[in-house]
Amino acid sequence: MKPEYNINPIAGNIEGYKHSIESKEKIRIASLGRKHTEAVKQIMSNSCKWVNNPFLGKIHSNKSSALIKAATLNRKSVPISSIEVEVIDLYINITTVYKSIHKAAIAINSEIKTILRREKDQKEKGINTPYKKQYMINKKRK
Repeated sequence: MKPEYNINPIAGNIEGYKHSIESKEKIRIASLGRKHTEAVKQIMSNSCKWVNNPFLGKIHSNKSSALIKAATLNRKSVPISSIEVEVIDLYINITTVYKSIHKAAIAINSEIKTILRREKDQKEKGINTPYKKQYMINKKRK
């Protein structure tokens, strides 16, 4: 017998089956442009949070910790140091300097990407407008 369908080694399961390069390409092309709804995004986000997280309540073994530490020490590229961000609140006229974009974003209830995008737009347009009509943001690059 040479069946065309259901040729998996274990009936009802795809374990052991390997997709051909052509079928992988067809699957890739079919999934291009697919957009998930907000509800689906939320379900995917929640699927690995808290009790669903497979690492919850576990810790790395001493061997794993040593391997992670060795890999960190042997890095060829040095991580970029934080970019300081100066935020001027125009309503109360207070200037605050944050050690990172992340901390500044939290303080003004914003996203990191928004702050980075604003910098790019300001360079292209040559203007610096207040964010949320309240904050002037200046990054201090080293």
